[in-house]
Amino acid sequence: MIVGLLACNGVALSQSKRALVIGLGKQEDTNWGKINGDKDVPYVQKMLKKAGYKEIRTLMNEQATKAGIVAAFKSLTNRCQRGDVVYIHFSGHGQQVTDVNGDEWPDSLDESWIPYDAYLTYGKKDKGEKHLIDDEINVLLTAIKNKIGGKGKMLVVVDACHSGDSSRGDENDDSLVIRGVWNDFIIPIKKKSKSKKAPEHWMTLSACKDFQLNQEIKHPQVGKLTYALYVTAQKGTFDFRDIETFMDQYRARLPQNPVLTGETTKYNISDFIK
Repeated sequence: MIVGLLACNGVALSQSKRALVIGLGKQEDTNWGKINGDKDVPYVQKMLKKAGYKEIRTLMNEQATKAGIVAAFKSLTNRCQRGDVVYIHFSGHGQQVTDVNGDEWPDSLDESWIPYDAYLTYGKKDKGEKHLIDDEINVLLTAIKNKIGGKGKMLVVVDACHSGDSSRGDENDDSLVIRGVWNDFIIPIKKKSKSKKAPEHWMTLSACKDFQLNQEIKHPQVGKLTYALYVTAQKGTFDFRDIETFMDQYRARLPQNPVLTGETTKYNISDFIK
């Protein structure tokens, strides 16, 4: 009777830690540069298991199509309950795409995650519908945040870049692996009116600023942000400055500054993975 009363009044009886980890090391379109996003997944899994996550769902390579990623988000939303802690991780290519709804100005470009079946350039096989743009990601994340409520926490980690080199960086350094491209995905559309950006009711940790290259490290050959999280998490309690300091050790010849956005005053990164 008491349990039923609590449930009716919406009081959370327990808090679960849930994670979705996406890693891509190959693409359907071979014009994309070879990266090692799939090799990030074991590091993230180990880090999350240590942090007490009992539910860790993964999508890798061919599993991580646009439809597969969207379905995984919706499934996660259905499983979530009020007060849950949610961690979402994407390791793969990033690309800027023509903004079709007018919320990205003055540059008129959306940022996107690149699923397995997304193509490098506009054409018959992909007219933009295979890219997972930031507007779509916002809708999917908002659904999760509405489900977990005000007491729920969500961290999104993006080990990709929105613009960068198309394959392996500097022409004189063939070992430098870059996640992203300079090439924008241009969709032919008419001029559009301006609209407001959707709010971000969670915390997002990105590997670099949108005009920088996101590099992998060589040993082990994984994403720089992923490895920074994995190593720094061993300390237990840490903050964004620790991530910045660690990543700076692997600067190579290119600057790369991680970015923390969203609900940065409500909780710390270590609240999710300590």
